[in-house]
Amino acid sequence: MNDKSLAILLVRLDGIGDAALCVPSLEGLRQAYPRATFGAVCSTANAKLFSDLISRVHVHDVRVRDSAFENVAREIAAAGYDMALVATEEPAGYALARAAGARRRAGFWHRWHKPFKSLWQRRQLTDPVYRPAARETSHAPEHEVEAIYRLARALGARAEPPTDPAVLRPWLRREDSAARQTAADAVGFQITPKLLASGWSMSAWADAIAEAARALPDRRVLFLAGPDGETLAHSLRQRLHGDLRVGRDIPVLSSLSLPAWLGVVDALAVLVTPDTGAAHVAGMLGGRVLDIFDEPNYEKLSRQWHPWAGRWLCRAKPACTMTTPASDFGRRLAEDVLCLLQPGPVTAAQPPG
Repeated sequence: MNDKSLAILLVRLDGIGDAALCVPSLEGLRQAYPRATFGAVCSTANAKLFSDLISRVHVHDVRVRDSAFENVAREIAAAGYDMALVATEEPAGYALARAAGARRRAGFWHRWHKPFKSLWQRRQLTDPVYRPAARETSHAPEHEVEAIYRLARALGARAEPPTDPAVLRPWLRREDSAARQTAADAVGFQITPKLLASGWSMSAWADAIAEAARALPDRRVLFLAGPDGETLAHSLRQRLHGDLRVGRDIPVLSSLSLPAWLGVVDALAVLVTPDTGAAHVAGMLGGRVLDIFDEPNYEKLSRQWHPWAGRWLCRAKPACTMTTPASDFGRRLAEDVLCLLQPGPVTAAQPPG
């Protein structure tokens, strides 16, 4: 079969950032099969992530009843896919790939780890790719993009995953909006409950962000929040302005559609985020990203989950104590932002401390 009639299905049933990690695999398959068409099975969370390079999106929520699964399975089978890249370990993802009737199906299996699950996974696949079930025990894990790309390589992609944002960003659906204009050339802090790990309170983050903003007098600062962080973002903004610690307005951009949110992330000068899907999206778009990881397991986590493309720095967030005041961490964040704003390539994980 020539690649003009080849149809390739991506199966990814989780969040936005996890789906964005598949972009290099999609591009690798597109380079291997330039005339192929692509479809995707997505969750409700990531269904609007991809551009029209994904010509058809099938939506499946793993929490729904079996009858809904059967409807999606019939829809996928009718689309006539030839290959399926199963970039999920949800059993429903394997079952949907097999139901699609694709003659080649690449996905992970665990061999002797979790033997019953492994045997079931193996039966659903034509091109199984080994991945240990106990990945968390590895002190030097491969990057998640590299792991997923091994699936694409099994289906014919070239040896190395693409790193050039110029070929990665077209896969993501970005929309212009008033929020994008507000975000243009600003430093955006992604506000999420994840910020409050390791003993960090809202008051501590107010100290850190106020210090960072003072150290960036020539840059607009804003907060970007999804549904889980919107209340926190407005509370943090109120605390900063109420205490008169920031001498300029810090707007909150929230309640955005996914394509509008992608447009905002694309417009920022620098995104500061605590290891969220926003970091992966911004990297694929070629943005500048300061990715914050909690200090425990920092080296391992930053190795596996740092932004794949773009210009990025990783920073370890220490536990917030009286001996390590939040304002000191805010100054470090500002220094990292200024480093990212300088010309030239930047990709590094900063040592803890």
